[in-house]
Amino acid sequence: MKRVLVLTSGGLDSLLTLNIMAREGLDVIGVHYISWFNIPKFKMLEDFSDEDEIMGFRLRNIDVSDDYTNLLLYPKYGYGSAINPCIDCKIFFFQRAKELMEELKADFVATGEVVGQRPMTQNRNMMRHIEKKSGLEGYLLRPLSALILDPTIPEREGWVNRNHLFGISGRGRKSQMILATELGIEHYPSPAGGCILTEKGFRIRFNDLIEHKKVVSVDDLFILRYGRHFRLSPENKLVVGRNRVENEFLQRLSWGNLKIDLTRIPGPFGLMEWDGSIHYIRSAMKIITRYSDLESSDVTVQFPITFKERSRFVSHSGVADERQIDATIIR
Repeated sequence: MKRVLVLTSGGLDSLLTLNIMAREGLDVIGVHYISWFNIPKFKMLEDFSDEDEIMGFRLRNIDVSDDYTNLLLYPKYGYGSAINPCIDCKIFFFQRAKELMEELKADFVATGEVVGQRPMTQNRNMMRHIEKKSGLEGYLLRPLSALILDPTIPEREGWVNRNHLFGISGRGRKSQMILATELGIEHYPSPAGGCILTEKGFRIRFNDLIEHKKVVSVDDLFILRYGRHFRLSPENKLVVGRNRVENEFLQRLSWGNLKIDLTRIPGPFGLMEWDGSIHYIRSAMKIITRYSDLESSDVTVQFPITFKERSRFVSHSGVADERQIDATIIR
């Protein structure tokens, strides 16, 4: 029995690909590459097990955060409209798939890509280029668009019947939804908002990070997805939660060296990169108080502050004015 690795995001196109490959009588293994930017909101990388399943199919979760961070900082083919290195990204994932194909003794790789669905990476010329650069030339099957692409080795060798594949193109989902009904797939996610790396607001936070930090870690990038961010100085940065769920999540993160909380008054939890100056702690407390439920700026507030696992209470009164907020917030 021939074995195929199906790269899957959990979306409709990859779910269809898993089922199409299974219908061909193949041994199907799903592969999900996870990183700080593509896991669901309020999930940690350590929340994922290495072995999982999706719709009854075996699934391998593979964390590529460290290697992907270097790619994001230095993309060979540059960025799209924001900080999305889409071409480098595809090549990277396919190269990893080729390595895993050899490790798991699989015969080829399949994806849910559709011709014309993404402008940078899913036109015919770029799809051929990416396939060649990744080392998967001839061994990368795209079942949903196979009939408008050149036959692959799995098709020519008869491992997959080309007549059972499809010629879908464009950005619509109508054809995929009809196919899902035919394959008995009833529950699948709605279209997501897209990759966070394509968002202009995220680009602003990313640019601030690389401007002020020479060595960027996965933790530095991961926290860009959460909270309000304030640049107090080149060495001092504050992140505060926007709601209860975000406050609780920030408490799980290891970013920064200082934790600032509120007592008795509902308000944001804060994480901070701190250089030791009391001035910037005072600025941070003003900002946190500004976003709290405090009814009067004249009230003295106690903040439990944790630094190097040691906690102490600091009293503070006064809130940041709009000029300070505007001057420090990273929008």
